[in-house]
Amino acid sequence: MKKVVVPGIVAAIGMIAVAMIAGYLLNALFPSVKAEYENTNLFRPWDDPLMYLYFIEPFILSIGFAWVWEKVKTLFQGSVIQKSFNFALIYWLVSAIPGMLMSVSSFKISLLMTLTWTISTFFQAWIASMIIVRMNK
Repeated sequence: MKKVVVPGIVAAIGMIAVAMIAGYLLNALFPSVKAEYENTNLFRPWDDPLMYLYFIEPFILSIGFAWVWEKVKTLFQGSVIQKSFNFALIYWLVSAIPGMLMSVSSFKISLLMTLTWTISTFFQAWIASMIIVRMNK
């Protein structure tokens, strides 16, 4: 349990930090994306209590990452960076890419917003993976 929960919690904090930094940078680079986020016809406002669920998702995902890593870590070779990159890449290809295709096809969001999510999702997964791999070799 210690090999899953503790690395998962630390990884979730890393994911939230990456999400905040990526959001700030991407919104500065692409003001149209920031305007989309502020559209209450698309997204809930930040003062809506349901928005707190946004901060729970990284904890669920990271604890799941840590559990899966514990099961498959012998399949990965190389440095911490190589192992974590490959682990994150597999997650990203299997889950994030199909999820983003569903998002852009189902919701009235721009392709640019979907691309920013796709990019930031990979970096969040990579940071979480690096933390988990380093903490649980």
